[in-house]
Amino acid sequence: MINDNPRMKNKPTRTSNTTRFVANRRGFTLVELLVAIGIIMVLIGILLPALGKVAAKAKATATTATMNEFGKACDVFYTQFGYYPGIVPETYLASTPNSPLSGTENALLHLMGGAIRDDDPNYAADSGSPLTFLGPTGSIPVSISIKVSPINIGRGPRVEGKQYDPFFTPKDSQLKVALGQIGQTIALPDLLDGWGQPIGYVRAARPSGMLTRALTSDNPQFYIEPLLPYFNSTALGEFALDQTANSVFSSGTLAQKNDYFAQLIRHPAMGSFATITDARAGTARGKFFLFSPGSDGIFFAKTGDGPLQPGTLVLPIAGGSAALKPDVVTTYNDIVVSGGG
Repeated sequence: MINDNPRMKNKPTRTSNTTRFVANRRGFTLVELLVAIGIIMVLIGILLPALGKVAAKAKATATTATMNEFGKACDVFYTQFGYYPGIVPETYLASTPNSPLSGTENALLHLMGGAIRDDDPNYAADSGSPLTFLGPTGSIPVSISIKVSPINIGRGPRVEGKQYDPFFTPKDSQLKVALGQIGQTIALPDLLDGWGQPIGYVRAARPSGMLTRALTSDNPQFYIEPLLPYFNSTALGEFALDQTANSVFSSGTLAQKNDYFAQLIRHPAMGSFATITDARAGTARGKFFLFSPGSDGIFFAKTGDGPLQPGTLVLPIAGGSAALKPDVVTTYNDIVVSGGG
Protein backbone atom coordinates (compact mmCIF):
# COMPACT_ATOMS: atom_id res chain seq x y z
CA MET A 1 0.00 0.00 0.00
CA ILE A 2 1.32 3.44 -0.96
CA ASN A 3 1.56 5.97 1.85
CA ASP A 4 0.36 9.31 0.46
CA ASN A 5 0.73 11.19 3.79
CA PRO A 6 3.30 13.96 3.09
CA ARG A 7 4.22 14.18 6.82
CA MET A 8 5.50 10.62 6.81
CA LYS A 9 7.56 10.69 3.63
CA ASN A 10 10.79 12.12 5.11
CA LYS A 11 10.48 10.73 8.69
CA PRO A 12 13.11 8.03 9.44
CA THR A 13 11.85 4.82 10.96
CA ARG A 14 12.47 3.93 14.62
CA THR A 15 14.36 0.87 13.50
CA SER A 16 16.84 2.77 11.39
CA ASN A 17 17.52 5.30 14.18
CA THR A 18 18.17 2.55 16.70
CA THR A 19 20.43 0.74 14.32
CA ARG A 20 22.56 3.83 13.62
CA PHE A 21 22.79 4.65 17.37
CA VAL A 22 23.98 1.15 18.29
CA ALA A 23 26.48 1.19 15.51
CA ASN A 24 28.06 4.42 16.80
CA ARG A 25 28.55 3.16 20.48
CA ARG A 26 31.92 1.86 21.75
CA GLY A 27 33.03 0.45 25.15
CA PHE A 28 35.81 1.62 27.51
CA THR A 29 39.27 0.53 26.59
CA LEU A 30 41.39 -1.48 29.03
CA VAL A 31 43.62 1.55 29.64
CA GLU A 32 40.62 3.73 30.49
CA LEU A 33 39.30 1.12 32.94
CA LEU A 34 42.68 0.83 34.64
CA VAL A 35 42.96 4.61 34.95
CA ALA A 36 39.46 4.83 36.49
CA ILE A 37 40.23 2.04 38.95
CA GLY A 38 43.52 3.72 39.86
CA ILE A 39 41.78 7.02 40.59
CA ILE A 40 39.20 5.26 42.77
CA MET A 41 41.95 3.46 44.72
CA VAL A 42 43.81 6.73 45.31
CA LEU A 43 40.64 8.38 46.58
CA ILE A 44 39.99 5.44 48.91
CA GLY A 45 43.56 5.66 50.20
CA ILE A 46 43.05 9.35 50.96
CA LEU A 47 39.61 9.00 52.54
CA LEU A 48 40.08 5.90 54.70
CA PRO A 49 42.61 7.41 57.16
CA ALA A 50 40.44 10.52 57.46
CA LEU A 51 37.33 8.42 58.09
CA GLY A 52 39.27 6.35 60.63
CA LYS A 53 40.29 9.49 62.52
CA VAL A 54 36.71 10.75 62.50
CA ALA A 55 35.45 7.40 63.84
CA ALA A 56 38.14 7.33 66.55
CA LYS A 57 37.31 10.90 67.54
CA ALA A 58 33.61 10.03 67.73
CA LYS A 59 34.35 7.04 69.99
CA ALA A 60 36.58 9.14 72.22
CA THR A 61 33.87 11.79 72.49
CA ALA A 62 31.23 9.16 73.32
CA THR A 63 33.56 7.63 75.93
CA THR A 64 34.19 10.96 77.62
CA ALA A 65 30.45 11.66 77.65
CA THR A 66 29.77 8.28 79.28
CA MET A 67 32.43 8.89 81.92
CA ASN A 68 31.10 12.37 82.64
CA GLU A 69 27.54 11.01 83.02
CA PHE A 70 28.81 8.42 85.47
CA GLY A 71 30.81 11.09 87.31
CA LYS A 72 27.72 13.29 87.66
CA ALA A 73 25.81 10.35 89.14
CA CYS A 74 28.64 9.88 91.63
CA ASP A 75 28.44 13.55 92.59
CA VAL A 76 24.67 13.33 93.12
CA PHE A 77 25.18 10.24 95.28
CA TYR A 78 27.83 12.09 97.30
CA THR A 79 25.54 15.07 97.78
CA GLN A 80 22.89 12.83 99.30
CA PHE A 81 25.03 10.48 101.42
CA GLY A 82 28.36 12.24 101.97
CA TYR A 83 30.53 9.59 100.26
CA TYR A 84 31.07 8.30 96.74
CA PRO A 85 29.35 5.10 95.59
CA GLY A 86 30.70 1.63 96.34
CA ILE A 87 28.64 -0.89 98.26
CA VAL A 88 31.80 -2.63 99.59
CA PRO A 89 34.49 -0.45 101.25
CA GLU A 90 37.79 -0.24 99.36
CA THR A 91 39.71 -1.72 102.29
CA TYR A 92 37.68 -4.92 101.94
CA LEU A 93 37.98 -5.03 98.14
CA ALA A 94 41.75 -4.60 98.49
CA SER A 95 42.09 -7.29 101.17
CA THR A 96 40.18 -9.96 99.23
CA PRO A 97 42.41 -11.97 96.87
CA ASN A 98 41.01 -11.88 93.32
CA SER A 99 38.04 -9.79 94.41
CA PRO A 100 34.83 -10.87 92.65
CA LEU A 101 33.95 -7.20 92.15
CA SER A 102 35.80 -4.54 90.21
CA GLY A 103 35.63 -0.99 91.50
CA THR A 104 33.24 -0.09 88.68
CA GLU A 105 30.85 -2.94 89.44
CA ASN A 106 31.03 -2.03 93.12
CA ALA A 107 29.89 1.51 92.28
CA LEU A 108 27.22 0.43 89.76
CA LEU A 109 25.55 -1.78 92.39
CA HIS A 110 25.34 1.28 94.65
CA LEU A 111 24.09 3.61 91.91
CA MET A 112 21.66 1.30 90.12
CA GLY A 113 20.72 -1.41 92.60
CA GLY A 114 21.07 -5.15 92.37
CA ALA A 115 22.79 -5.84 95.70
CA ILE A 116 22.08 -5.68 99.41
CA ARG A 117 24.65 -5.60 102.23
CA ASP A 118 24.64 -7.77 105.33
CA ASP A 119 23.93 -4.80 107.62
CA ASP A 120 20.59 -4.21 105.84
CA PRO A 121 17.46 -5.36 107.79
CA ASN A 122 16.22 -7.19 104.66
CA TYR A 123 19.47 -9.08 104.06
CA ALA A 124 18.41 -12.46 105.52
CA ALA A 125 15.20 -12.58 103.45
CA ASP A 126 16.91 -11.58 100.20
CA SER A 127 17.33 -14.34 97.61
CA GLY A 128 20.46 -12.97 95.91
CA SER A 129 23.76 -14.82 95.48
CA PRO A 130 26.17 -14.11 98.37
CA LEU A 131 29.66 -12.67 97.97
CA THR A 132 32.04 -12.30 100.93
CA PHE A 133 34.94 -9.85 101.27
CA LEU A 134 37.73 -10.10 103.82
CA GLY A 135 38.81 -7.09 105.81
CA PRO A 136 42.39 -6.04 106.57
CA THR A 137 44.11 -7.36 109.69
CA GLY A 138 42.35 -6.13 112.82
CA SER A 139 39.33 -4.82 110.95
CA ILE A 140 35.87 -4.85 112.49
CA PRO A 141 33.93 -6.59 111.12
CA VAL A 142 36.35 -9.26 109.97
CA SER A 143 34.40 -9.66 106.71
CA ILE A 144 31.50 -8.08 104.82
CA SER A 145 28.95 -9.95 102.74
CA ILE A 146 26.55 -8.80 100.06
CA LYS A 147 23.84 -10.60 98.11
CA VAL A 148 23.74 -9.85 94.39
CA SER A 149 20.67 -10.14 92.13
CA PRO A 150 21.65 -9.15 88.55
CA ILE A 151 17.96 -9.09 87.59
CA ASN A 152 17.43 -6.16 89.99
CA ILE A 153 20.18 -3.96 88.52
CA GLY A 154 18.53 -0.78 87.33
CA ARG A 155 15.61 -0.94 89.75
CA GLY A 156 17.28 1.33 92.28
CA PRO A 157 19.70 0.70 95.16
CA ARG A 158 19.19 0.02 98.83
CA VAL A 159 21.41 2.44 100.74
CA GLU A 160 21.66 2.35 104.51
CA GLY A 161 18.55 0.18 104.76
CA LYS A 162 16.32 2.30 102.50
CA GLN A 163 15.20 1.90 98.89
CA TYR A 164 16.03 4.66 96.37
CA ASP A 165 15.45 5.35 92.69
CA PRO A 166 18.46 4.73 90.39
CA PHE A 167 21.14 7.41 90.43
CA PHE A 168 22.49 6.30 87.05
CA THR A 169 20.53 5.10 84.00
CA PRO A 170 22.96 4.36 81.16
CA LYS A 171 22.08 3.27 77.63
CA ASP A 172 22.11 -0.44 76.85
CA SER A 173 25.25 0.04 74.75
CA GLN A 174 27.09 1.51 77.75
CA LEU A 175 26.40 -1.42 80.08
CA LYS A 176 27.53 -4.96 79.33
CA VAL A 177 29.40 -7.82 80.99
CA ALA A 178 33.11 -7.43 80.20
CA LEU A 179 34.56 -10.84 79.45
CA GLY A 180 37.91 -11.95 80.77
CA GLN A 181 38.15 -10.01 84.01
CA ILE A 182 39.86 -11.75 86.90
CA GLY A 183 37.97 -13.01 89.96
CA GLN A 184 34.41 -12.64 88.69
CA THR A 185 32.07 -15.39 89.93
CA ILE A 186 28.75 -13.71 89.07
CA ALA A 187 28.23 -12.09 85.67
CA LEU A 188 27.72 -8.41 86.44
CA PRO A 189 27.52 -5.57 83.92
CA ASP A 190 30.44 -3.20 83.46
CA LEU A 191 30.52 0.36 82.16
CA LEU A 192 31.92 0.24 78.61
CA ASP A 193 33.82 2.83 76.59
CA GLY A 194 33.31 3.57 72.88
CA TRP A 195 35.56 0.65 71.91
CA GLY A 196 33.72 -1.92 74.05
CA GLN A 197 36.32 -2.11 76.84
CA PRO A 198 35.41 -1.72 80.54
CA ILE A 199 35.97 1.60 82.27
CA GLY A 200 37.81 1.38 85.60
CA TYR A 201 36.70 3.31 88.70
CA VAL A 202 38.45 4.03 91.99
CA ARG A 203 37.38 6.30 94.85
CA ALA A 204 39.26 7.69 97.82
CA ALA A 205 39.07 5.43 100.86
CA ARG A 206 40.05 8.27 103.19
CA PRO A 207 40.50 12.04 102.85
CA SER A 208 44.20 12.33 103.66
CA GLY A 209 47.48 10.44 103.90
CA MET A 210 49.77 8.94 101.27
CA LEU A 211 48.15 8.62 97.85
CA THR A 212 48.89 4.89 97.56
CA ARG A 213 50.54 2.28 99.76
CA ALA A 214 54.00 0.74 99.76
CA LEU A 215 53.18 -1.96 102.34
CA THR A 216 49.99 -3.96 102.81
CA SER A 217 49.73 -2.51 106.31
CA ASP A 218 49.59 1.07 104.98
CA ASN A 219 46.34 3.04 104.95
CA PRO A 220 46.46 5.14 101.76
CA GLN A 221 43.90 7.41 100.15
CA PHE A 222 43.56 5.18 97.07
CA TYR A 223 43.87 1.45 96.45
CA ILE A 224 44.87 0.04 93.04
CA GLU A 225 43.15 -3.30 93.73
CA PRO A 226 39.68 -2.24 92.42
CA LEU A 227 41.33 -1.89 89.00
CA LEU A 228 43.21 -5.21 89.06
CA PRO A 229 40.29 -7.36 87.78
CA TYR A 230 40.85 -5.46 84.50
CA PHE A 231 44.61 -4.83 84.70
CA ASN A 232 45.34 -8.52 85.40
CA SER A 233 43.22 -9.90 82.57
CA THR A 234 44.81 -12.00 79.83
CA ALA A 235 41.82 -11.64 77.49
CA LEU A 236 39.80 -8.54 78.36
CA GLY A 237 36.71 -7.40 76.50
CA GLU A 238 35.21 -8.31 73.16
CA PHE A 239 38.64 -8.38 71.48
CA ALA A 240 40.20 -10.51 74.25
CA LEU A 241 43.20 -8.19 74.69
CA ASP A 242 46.03 -9.32 76.97
CA GLN A 243 46.57 -6.62 79.59
CA THR A 244 49.21 -8.66 81.44
CA ALA A 245 51.52 -8.63 78.42
CA ASN A 246 50.94 -5.08 77.17
CA SER A 247 50.16 -2.80 80.13
CA VAL A 248 52.83 -1.09 82.23
CA PHE A 249 51.03 -2.57 85.21
CA SER A 250 52.00 -6.07 84.05
CA SER A 251 55.51 -5.66 85.43
CA GLY A 252 57.01 -4.73 88.77
CA THR A 253 56.06 -5.45 92.35
CA LEU A 254 52.73 -4.39 93.84
CA ALA A 255 54.56 -1.54 95.60
CA GLN A 256 56.03 -0.35 92.28
CA LYS A 257 52.60 -0.52 90.65
CA ASN A 258 51.21 1.57 93.48
CA ASP A 259 54.02 4.09 93.04
CA TYR A 260 53.25 4.53 89.37
CA PHE A 261 49.52 4.57 89.99
CA ALA A 262 50.14 7.42 92.44
CA GLN A 263 51.83 9.37 89.65
CA LEU A 264 48.80 8.90 87.41
CA ILE A 265 46.38 10.32 89.99
CA ARG A 266 48.73 12.93 91.46
CA HIS A 267 47.88 16.58 90.78
CA PRO A 268 50.32 18.05 88.21
CA ALA A 269 50.60 21.23 90.26
CA MET A 270 52.74 19.22 92.68
CA GLY A 271 55.52 19.27 90.06
CA SER A 272 58.12 16.63 89.21
CA PHE A 273 60.13 14.64 91.75
CA ALA A 274 63.40 12.76 92.11
CA THR A 275 62.25 9.12 92.24
CA ILE A 276 59.05 7.28 91.41
CA THR A 277 58.50 6.40 95.07
CA ASP A 278 58.11 10.11 95.85
CA ALA A 279 54.85 10.11 93.86
CA ARG A 280 52.98 8.78 96.88
CA ALA A 281 53.36 12.15 98.58
CA GLY A 282 51.14 14.87 97.22
CA THR A 283 47.58 15.79 96.41
CA ALA A 284 45.29 13.81 94.12
CA ARG A 285 43.46 15.35 91.16
CA GLY A 286 40.14 14.36 92.68
CA LYS A 287 38.29 12.04 95.04
CA PHE A 288 37.37 9.52 92.34
CA PHE A 289 38.86 8.51 88.99
CA LEU A 290 37.58 6.85 85.83
CA PHE A 291 39.95 5.19 83.35
CA SER A 292 39.24 4.12 79.76
CA PRO A 293 42.09 2.25 77.99
CA GLY A 294 41.45 4.34 74.87
CA SER A 295 41.66 3.34 71.21
CA ASP A 296 44.26 0.58 71.70
CA GLY A 297 42.15 -1.19 74.34
CA ILE A 298 45.14 -1.54 76.70
CA PHE A 299 45.27 0.22 80.06
CA PHE A 300 48.44 2.35 79.96
CA ALA A 301 50.16 0.44 77.18
CA LYS A 302 53.91 -0.24 77.20
CA THR A 303 54.24 0.66 73.53
CA GLY A 304 52.44 3.07 71.25
CA ASP A 305 51.94 5.70 73.92
CA GLY A 306 53.21 6.63 77.35
CA PRO A 307 56.60 7.95 78.49
CA LEU A 308 58.92 5.20 77.26
CA GLN A 309 62.47 6.48 77.27
CA PRO A 310 63.84 6.87 73.71
CA GLY A 311 66.23 4.14 72.68
CA THR A 312 65.67 2.00 75.81
CA LEU A 313 63.30 -0.66 77.06
CA VAL A 314 63.03 0.87 80.53
CA LEU A 315 59.37 1.07 81.45
CA PRO A 316 57.90 4.01 83.36
CA ILE A 317 56.96 1.74 86.24
CA ALA A 318 60.67 1.00 86.80
CA GLY A 319 61.54 4.68 87.03
CA GLY A 320 63.46 7.02 84.73
CA SER A 321 63.19 10.72 84.02
CA ALA A 322 60.40 10.25 81.44
CA ALA A 323 58.18 8.84 84.17
CA LEU A 324 58.71 11.76 86.53
CA LYS A 325 56.79 14.38 84.56
CA PRO A 326 54.18 16.34 86.52
CA ASP A 327 51.42 15.31 84.10
CA VAL A 328 52.63 11.93 82.88
CA VAL A 329 49.08 10.63 82.46
CA THR A 330 48.53 12.84 79.40
CA THR A 331 51.27 11.02 77.47
CA TYR A 332 48.96 7.98 77.15
CA ASN A 333 45.96 7.62 74.84
CA ASP A 334 43.94 6.44 77.86
CA ILE A 335 41.03 8.71 78.75
CA VAL A 336 41.09 9.77 82.41
CA VAL A 337 38.29 11.64 84.16
CA SER A 338 38.50 12.74 87.78
CA GLY A 339 35.94 14.34 90.04
CA GLY A 340 35.10 15.30 93.55
CA GLY A 341 37.55 18.05 94.35
